[in-house]
Amino acid sequence: MPPRRLPKVLKFFDISVLASASMGPAYSLASTMGPMVAAAGGAAPLALIALGAIMVCMAVAFAQLSRVAPNAGSSYSWIRMAFGHHAGAYGAWLLLLSNFFATMATAVPAGIYTLELLAPAHAQDPLWAASVGGVWIVASGVLLYVGIRPTAMVTLVALAVELVVLAASAAAAEFLPRAPVAAVAHAAALPALPLSVAGFIGAMTLGIWMSDGWEISASASEEVDDDASASGRGGMAGLVVTVVLLALCMVAYLHLGTPAGFAAHQADSLAYVSDLLGGGAWRFAIVVTVMLSTLSTLWTTILYLSRSVYAMGRDGVLPRVLGRLDGRSEPLWALAAVAGLVTACELVTGFSPSAAEQLDVLVNASSVFLGLLFVFSAAAAARRFWPSRSVVLPLLGAVALLAVLGATIGSENRPLQWDAWAGVLLGIPFAFWRGRATP
Repeated sequence: MPPRRLPKVLKFFDISVLASASMGPAYSLASTMGPMVAAAGGAAPLALIALGAIMVCMAVAFAQLSRVAPNAGSSYSWIRMAFGHHAGAYGAWLLLLSNFFATMATAVPAGIYTLELLAPAHAQDPLWAASVGGVWIVASGVLLYVGIRPTAMVTLVALAVELVVLAASAAAAEFLPRAPVAAVAHAAALPALPLSVAGFIGAMTLGIWMSDGWEISASASEEVDDDASASGRGGMAGLVVTVVLLALCMVAYLHLGTPAGFAAHQADSLAYVSDLLGGGAWRFAIVVTVMLSTLSTLWTTILYLSRSVYAMGRDGVLPRVLGRLDGRSEPLWALAAVAGLVTACELVTGFSPSAAEQLDVLVNASSVFLGLLFVFSAAAAARRFWPSRSVVLPLLGAVALLAVLGATIGSENRPLQWDAWAGVLLGIPFAFWRGRATP
């Protein structure tokens, strides 16, 4: 008889490391700071702090639910318990869709930064980037199969390097003169970026992507061998510390560069920072750091997605073979299915016109679906703990995030609106189909 439950091997510190690393501070700055600054100008750090406050409300909801109902399915399982099988299946759809896009959006820059180090001439070739990203997806799956505890230890080393380089570069950016190199002069010649309410809200939506990842603490809650609140506290610690670090880095980098300069370098903000710092050793250190950060984000996102798929298979929302553990108590079939499908789709993205466009589409789509998943999860917490005072922060966060998402979708271009509505509406038939299949 194969084992039915994941082994409990993690502690509070492991969860905190996984939560922070999954947010990928260096990767988030490289991929998202430019678009946020393009949307909100110099107010981008404030947009991140505002979104971070909403995310803290969400983290409170996740901590409450992890304490009373630890489950590898996290959001999906809580929505199912709160609102029934069909709503749970819809939550499963949002989780799969958002994290499927998130995994591909992380694998693209993993390929780009690897090529920056090994074959710079191919770094912006979308097919090369997709192919190398696919290799990293498979490698991440192998690392996760070795075990979640070894994965946490490797993640700790990568996160330590990342934090040291980010802190050093932010300090250098803050204390260097405003215009040390010609790149700043070029950026200064660009037009100033106007600030609008729509732009600020758009930056907040992109902040969902920048602050996403801490919820891995919930999907790993079954595997925590500590007190009942450890997974929730670990996720909260990872979220707060990382958002503060990101905001401080953004402020420092904007002191060195200009909003227009970052808007002109949306595809790779930290490469722009390294040039402003003088290139050379700074560029090498930052490229290596972003690659490590991207890889950490990649394997922790696959960890989150594979644990969720395992829980869905266990419950019958997905084929039951995906809910089985092998002799090592690892969700082998769920992990193999996730790695295989994401790798195949990653290779298809290689036919995009450019690597930058490839990344932009994936990040925007993922942000909307992640936001909706958080809203449903907070509503599940409110339903579970009603009418106690514990529902105040989850409800506040859900209403605020829903307003941000609605305003963003309403002000976006038509293709993004259609993508968002297609993802939302396609989940309805899936919910009726798989909700009925759930025992």
